[in-house]
Amino acid sequence: MSMSFEKSGVDILNAASSPVRLRILKLLKSKGPLPYTEVMSALGLDPIRDAGKFVYHLKSVTGTRLVTLDKNTKKYGITELGEIVVTFERDLEEYVAAKKGKLYVRTSKLSLEEFEREKIANSLINEAGVPYELAQEIAAEAEERLLRLRTSYLTAPLIREFINAILIEKRLEDYRHKLTRLGMPVHDVSELLKYSSERMLNAQAVTYAAGNAVIEEYVLLNFLPRSIADAHLSGVLHIDNLGEWILKPSEVMQDLRFFLKNGLPTKKPPKTFQTALLAAQQVYELARNEVSGEQCFDMFNIFLAPYVSKVSKDQLRDSLYQFFTNIRHDVYSQDIGSSLSLGFELSIPQFLNSIKVNGPEGNNLGKYGDYTESANDLLEAAVDAAIEASKEKPLLNPRLIFKIRGPNESNKRVHDLLMKIHQFAATSFLPYFANLGSEEKAVYTATGLRIDNSWTGNWEDDCMRTGNADTIFLNLPRIAYESHRKIDRFQNILETNLNLVAAAFQRKSEVLKERLQQSLLPLLSGGAESAYFIEKNATYAISFVGLYEAVKAFIGASLNENERAMEFALKILKEINDFAESASKKLGMRLVVAQRPQDEASSRLAKLDMARYGPGQVATEGIRDYPYYTDLFVVPLAAKIDLHQRIALESKFQEQSLGGHLTPIYLAPKEQDPKELLHLTEQACQNHLRFFTYTTNFSYCRRCNKTSLGIASKCPSCGATNLITFGRSSATYTPLTLWAESKRRDIESRTMYSLS
Repeated sequence: MSMSFEKSGVDILNAASSPVRLRILKLLKSKGPLPYTEVMSALGLDPIRDAGKFVYHLKSVTGTRLVTLDKNTKKYGITELGEIVVTFERDLEEYVAAKKGKLYVRTSKLSLEEFEREKIANSLINEAGVPYELAQEIAAEAEERLLRLRTSYLTAPLIREFINAILIEKRLEDYRHKLTRLGMPVHDVSELLKYSSERMLNAQAVTYAAGNAVIEEYVLLNFLPRSIADAHLSGVLHIDNLGEWILKPSEVMQDLRFFLKNGLPTKKPPKTFQTALLAAQQVYELARNEVSGEQCFDMFNIFLAPYVSKVSKDQLRDSLYQFFTNIRHDVYSQDIGSSLSLGFELSIPQFLNSIKVNGPEGNNLGKYGDYTESANDLLEAAVDAAIEASKEKPLLNPRLIFKIRGPNESNKRVHDLLMKIHQFAATSFLPYFANLGSEEKAVYTATGLRIDNSWTGNWEDDCMRTGNADTIFLNLPRIAYESHRKIDRFQNILETNLNLVAAAFQRKSEVLKERLQQSLLPLLSGGAESAYFIEKNATYAISFVGLYEAVKAFIGASLNENERAMEFALKILKEINDFAESASKKLGMRLVVAQRPQDEASSRLAKLDMARYGPGQVATEGIRDYPYYTDLFVVPLAAKIDLHQRIALESKFQEQSLGGHLTPIYLAPKEQDPKELLHLTEQACQNHLRFFTYTTNFSYCRRCNKTSLGIASKCPSCGATNLITFGRSSATYTPLTLWAESKRRDIESRTMYSLS
C-alpha cells in the first residue's frame, strides 16, 4: 500500500515538473475553467504545430487528476490537488528567492517576478507624471529601503503603498494623489455587508455603495481642484452625490411626449393606453442607470389623455394599478436607485390648450385643450389605483404630485377631485401638493426640486428633457462661527465659499457634457443628431444647511422669535441669490438657490463643527453626541410653534429658494378628516406655501402586509414584531433604520400637529 502512495506522489511531481504543465495549472487557478482552445491560446501555442505536444501535456495533468474536464461545458478546470501543487511550487520559489537575498514580487498571475527598480520609475512617470530624474531617485530610494526590510516577497499593492509613503515624506502630495490606490479596506466591506443585511437592503445596494466609495475617492483625489476637495473634506461645504458626480445628472424631467411620438429604440410609438404606460415604465427603468436621483413625468394625466377616450374607468384604474405596482418593485427588500415623481394637473393650463397632441402611434390628434374630461378621468383613476395599491403596502414609489392652480371651488369636478385626493391623503399621508398660479410654468419632483421657465422663457426648453445636474450645500453655521459676528467678514467668507461652489459646478458641467457624448448614458445621449437630455438648460443647485443655526449663532436669537434674526436670514438668502444670478450670466450656467434635503450633509457638517469648535460654541439640533443642522426645514421640527406660523415662515423662505423647496407638514399619526385636511390645504395655498405634503410615521408588517399609523412595536393585526417603521427624515419616506443616526435619535422631539 505504501508503494502505491509513493508512486502516486512521484507521478504528481513528475506531472508538475514541466514548465508548460505548471503554466496550465496556474492559468486555470487564476482564470477558472477554460475550453481547450483558450488554454492553448493563452499559453501561446500554435494550434497546428504544437497540437501534439499540447495534448501530451494536457493528458499528463488530467491523468494525475490535477485537472479535470467537464463533459457538459467542455471546459478544463483545476482540482483541489492541482491547487495544492500550485501553492507548493510558489512556496518553493519564495524560499529560493529569500535564500538568494533578492526581492521578488508576487503578481496577480500567480507567479513571482524579480523586483525591478525600473518598473517603479516607469509607473511614477506614466501614472503620476513625475519627471524622469525625480522618478529614478524615488525608485532607487524605494529599492534601498525594501532591501533593508529583508522581506521574503512583496506584492504590487504593498509596493505602491510604500512609494506613496515616500512621496508624502518628500511633500509630493500631488503625485501621491495620482498614484494612490482606490478602494475599500477589508473591514469596511465586512461592515457594509453587515449593515446592508440588518437594514434589509438588497445585494445591489452593497455593490452600489462599494462602487460609490471608489468613485468618491477618485473625485476628491484626482478630479476636483485641491481647494474644492479640501473644502468638502473639512466641512466648509458638502458636494452631493460624490459617488456619481462624474457620471450622471442628479434628477431628470422626462418629456413623455417625446417617447409617445418617437417610441423607444427598436420599438414603435405606442398605440394604446396600456402600451403607453408600458413605454413610460421602460423609460423610467432605462434611465434608472443614468440618473442618480429622482425622475419626473410631469403633466402625466394630460399627456396620456389622448389614449384614454375609448378606455373604461375600470380599465383605467386597473392599468394604472398595474403600472404603480410594477414601478414599486420593493416587496422583499428596500430598493435603491432613482425614484419616480408623477405630476398631475387638475385642469388643462391655458398655455397647453393650443399645443398639438401626440396621440396613438405618434399621430397628431388635435390640441390638449380638447382633452379636459379625459385628463380628469385619468387623474381620478390614478387616485383610485393609488388607494388600492396602498392597501397592500404604502405606495412610496411612484410619488404623486397634484398641482393646484388658483381657486377651484367654482368648478365642481375639480372640487370633487380635490376631495378624493384628500381622502387618499387623510389615510396614507402620501400625496404632494404644488401651489401654482393659473399660468405658472413650473415642474416639481418629490424631493423638492423646482424648475421653471425663467432661464430661456420657453417652458418646454426650460422644464422638459432637462433637470438638475447636482447640488452643493453651504455650511452656513461654519461661516457664522468664523465671522465672529462681524457682518463684513460673514459676507466675505460667504462669497469665497460661493466661488468654490461655482468652480465645482463648472467641472461638473464639463464632465456631464463629456458623458453625453460618450456611450455611458445611452438614453440621455439620444440619437446621433442631438442629446435627449439638454445639459445647457439643467440647473446647478446651491443649497445650504443650518440657516436657522447660523442665524442663532450670529444674532443670538431664533429667526422665528426675533425680527432682526428674520431679516438677517433673508439677507443671507438674498446674497446667495444675487451671486447665483450674476454667476449664471458670467458662466452661462443655470445656477439656482434651492433648499434641498440632505441627511448626510446635515449630520456630517454638524459633527465636524462640533469637533472643531467644541459643543459650547456651536448651535445644533439633536443631542450632544448626535448633532445635526436643519436642511429641508427653515425652522426645526422640534420648535414649539403654531402650525399656521410655521406655514407662514416656510412660505417666506420658499420664495427665496426657487430652485427647490418642500414643507412636510407633520400631523398626528391618526386618520385625518378629509374636509379638514382640504381646508388646511386651502389655507396653505392662501399663505403662498408653494410645495408641501402631509406626513406622519407608520409601521408596515412584513407578515400580513398591513400598515398601521404611528411607531408600533408589534402589528395590531397579527401580533408580529417584524415591522418596518417609515417616516420622513426629510423629503421622502424612508425606513427609520436607514435614517441618519442623529435624526433617528431625535425623532421623539418632533412637533406633530392635530387638526381637531
